[in-house]
Amino acid sequence: MEHYELTLSEYWRIIRKRKWTIVFVFIMVMLSTAVFTRLQTPVYEAMLELKIEKQQPVIRFASNGELTLPSGPIDLKTEILLIKSLPVMRKVVERMEVLPSNPKEREAKIHALSLDYERRVIVEQIGDTNIVRIRVHSDDPQKAALMATAIADVYIVENIESRKKQSKAVISYINKQLKEYKRQIAEEEIKLQKFKQNEKVFEVTPEVKDTLDRLTVEGTFEFETEMLKIEEELKRLDKVLAEKKDDKLLKRISNKLLTENYIFTGLKRRLLELEFQRFLLLIDYTEKHPAVIEQDKVIAEVKHKIVNMLKNFSNMPITEQEEETLSLIIKKMFLESKKEVLYRIVNRFYGDSGSLSSNQLEYVRLKRNIDRLLEAYDNLSRKRSEVMLNLAKVIDDVVTVVSPAVPPKKPIKPKAGINYLVSSAVGLLLGLLACFVQESIDTSVSTIADVEHELNLSILGIVPYIRKDEVLTEPEGDYSQKDKKIILQRARLVTITAPKSWPAESIKMIRTNLIQKIKTKNLKAILFTSSDKQEGKSTVVTNMALSMAQLGKKTMLVASNLRRPTVYKIFGLEREPGLTDILMGNISWQDALKTSTDILIGGINIDNLLQMPGIDNLNVITCGRPVDNVSEILNTRAFEQLLAELKRYYEVIIIDCSPVMAVPDAITLCSRVDGVVLVYKVGHTPKDVLKMAKSNLLHANANLLGVILNSIKSEAQVGYSAYYYRYYSETADETKDIVRKWKNRFAPYRASKNDVI
Repeated sequence: MEHYELTLSEYWRIIRKRKWTIVFVFIMVMLSTAVFTRLQTPVYEAMLELKIEKQQPVIRFASNGELTLPSGPIDLKTEILLIKSLPVMRKVVERMEVLPSNPKEREAKIHALSLDYERRVIVEQIGDTNIVRIRVHSDDPQKAALMATAIADVYIVENIESRKKQSKAVISYINKQLKEYKRQIAEEEIKLQKFKQNEKVFEVTPEVKDTLDRLTVEGTFEFETEMLKIEEELKRLDKVLAEKKDDKLLKRISNKLLTENYIFTGLKRRLLELEFQRFLLLIDYTEKHPAVIEQDKVIAEVKHKIVNMLKNFSNMPITEQEEETLSLIIKKMFLESKKEVLYRIVNRFYGDSGSLSSNQLEYVRLKRNIDRLLEAYDNLSRKRSEVMLNLAKVIDDVVTVVSPAVPPKKPIKPKAGINYLVSSAVGLLLGLLACFVQESIDTSVSTIADVEHELNLSILGIVPYIRKDEVLTEPEGDYSQKDKKIILQRARLVTITAPKSWPAESIKMIRTNLIQKIKTKNLKAILFTSSDKQEGKSTVVTNMALSMAQLGKKTMLVASNLRRPTVYKIFGLEREPGLTDILMGNISWQDALKTSTDILIGGINIDNLLQMPGIDNLNVITCGRPVDNVSEILNTRAFEQLLAELKRYYEVIIIDCSPVMAVPDAITLCSRVDGVVLVYKVGHTPKDVLKMAKSNLLHANANLLGVILNSIKSEAQVGYSAYYYRYYSETADETKDIVRKWKNRFAPYRASKNDVI
């Protein structure tokens, strides 16, 4: 036999068969999702966007000791970590929460809430921009928005304070350094001034030395003559100023400005250098030469600055007397500068060896120290200005709020739509999985193909599943459960209650197949059994007997199911006398015979019976009185004699017997009848039990004619569409069927209502 493989149609058959399993699993998954979604605490998300304009300036010291303010790309990773840092979260907690007054409890609660806030905050960079997004999760939409705003505010304040603190520290350091440089410059200026006063030297470069070498004797005499004139004028000025020794302006200028102001001292030194350069030019040029004229302009500017400093030294207005004193001081100062220059030129700046003298080297060293200190001082002053400017711009140019936080309207969790969408897919998949798992562990034979594959027996036909609402035309009423079962079994006598229905036509198809075997093999006595109880064997047997009678066959129905007799109840006949009475010799079979007259008065609808042709061809022998030794009675020779006599009078003898696997009755009788038909309710009995029932019958020398598949549903007919038919010549009015169905459903309610009335 070919191996049976699952096809797409078979998969569809399994899905249709187990549809309620799929529906159940699907509903359970959806209900679980609904409960889970409802029990979940809603989570709201508030968002706020910050734009970080520039990196916080970091003041560094270069290798040469200078301060640097590096500029570079924004390190947003650092800023993101700072936004989520515990110090920021602690301050947010202090803003947001009500904290206990006890210090220990307060600290513990702040720490715990800070960790919780940190877990609920997500900070991320938006693309490649310098904008960061702060996302805050909370079960309260208002709190989420307030928390995001608080985080941004705290971070901005912390950013500003950090920058201010750093800038102030740098400014403080620069101020200390400036103060130190100022002190050193003052000391060096004093040293240089004293050295120049004592030594009367200037810096002599190689170029200056060459120029002085060209100085002639006549030129030296001219400079000496001019120097003598200057000395006489200085003596006169000293005499005049000596007379004004009590002048306050004179004392103030001589004590402070001329000794302590390093800028004034620097200007005086600059004037000496310019005068020196002018006299060097006069060695080679006249006073009308452009170089000399340009030098005179520069000297005039320096003199103008010196005069302004002297005039502005006192904030008080200068009187006419003080104005006169000031002019004398200025004139003396300028003459001293010229005298100093002429003196150095006349006496030269180097010794007989032609190299710089020792005092000249000391002068160069002092001057270089002052220049170095002044340059460092100027650099620090510029850096201080930059830091001060940066400090002023801290609030404006670092962090700004691009998009403020607003309370969210909908929670982000749970997402009911996504949950239900996913759960519907999962529920459907789990339902299909459960469907196929249930099918794989189901040991019953559930399809026509399975029956043929497992039993290797021919199928005489199928009896479709008959729903209660299809056959019950009247309400069941207030009957007991047993009576309701009998009413339903009578209603399922479709050969007389619904002769044009699909189940009735199915019985006729089985009858046709069975008659072919009867004619071919000359059979009369046919035993109907099943492998297990509750397989609908009695319904099939009674319908088959009625169908044979309708065909005009003289038919005898023998109710040999003595354990759980049903035939007499279906037809409404008396149980006694019956088969047990005949086999025990208490009565002849003719006296125990039930005819159509007995059936007519047995409770079945008379109109249906009268419309049924051939009802007179059916006789019934009921089970008889109850006995304890059923197997022994059926195993007597009297049963064989009864069958022999019945064969002389009837064309077809249908014997209803107990299930094979339940009791040994069928095994006892199968060798005495002409053929055995096995009734199987599809999907009811495990295939192992069905195989064993077949095996037991074959071991008892039973002539198995085939199998009748009972209560089969459309999904069990994969590959056997020829068995799936309806009445061809005339269809039922579906509208009437629907109306009748709903009337039957509401009939008990109407009946109870009428009873109350």
